[in-house]
Amino acid sequence: MRSNTAAALCFIIAVFFASGCAHRQGLPYTQGPLPDDIFISPAANPCSGARVAVFAFSSPDYAAGKGLKAGRQLCNALETSGAFKQVVLEPGIPDMTLRNLIDMARIKRYDLIITGHLIHYFEGSDVGTSRVTEEIRVIRVRGGKPGLLWHAEASEKTPPARSTDYVFMQTDGKPAPSPGTLMKQNADKFARMMLTVPPLQ
Repeated sequence: MRSNTAAALCFIIAVFFASGCAHRQGLPYTQGPLPDDIFISPAANPCSGARVAVFAFSSPDYAAGKGLKAGRQLCNALETSGAFKQVVLEPGIPDMTLRNLIDMARIKRYDLIITGHLIHYFEGSDVGTSRVTEEIRVIRVRGGKPGLLWHAEASEKTPPARSTDYVFMQTDGKPAPSPGTLMKQNADKFARMMLTVPPLQ
């Protein structure tokens, strides 16, 4: 009798931990922060089976080349989230006018295109704050007239951690996180928005 009780207890504990692991695996894209401003969002995701092209973000002159990194981070986040059937990064397009991107996407049979703009890109230090602000637009390019499905802006800003003196110990300070880390956090927000389809804010 005692062994049966112990076996049952072990089974319950194992199920508890297994369900906890499964729940945690879904957390990054089912819970968590959304973009700070969602200007346009559909009532439901009509494109979960779509082929999507993500382009390098435009960026300010002082952050030349960082727009490609922002596009790559968003592409990775969308692939991980499973919001769409296929997500492809399209780097190095010389003519980034919207008309050209739509024409190219139709030739390659993409359903959606994602364009973005890296608004702020500041790398922090031991005393300075890191900040990244990004804006994206998700545009339907097949099945009729092009239409804007999502338009949102996300921002991350993190100061350095200062050292602190306590009575019996001292914590070391840390520099502000890299802009790449903040880009990933913004990309996760955008992916979560497209996966969970929040209401308009």
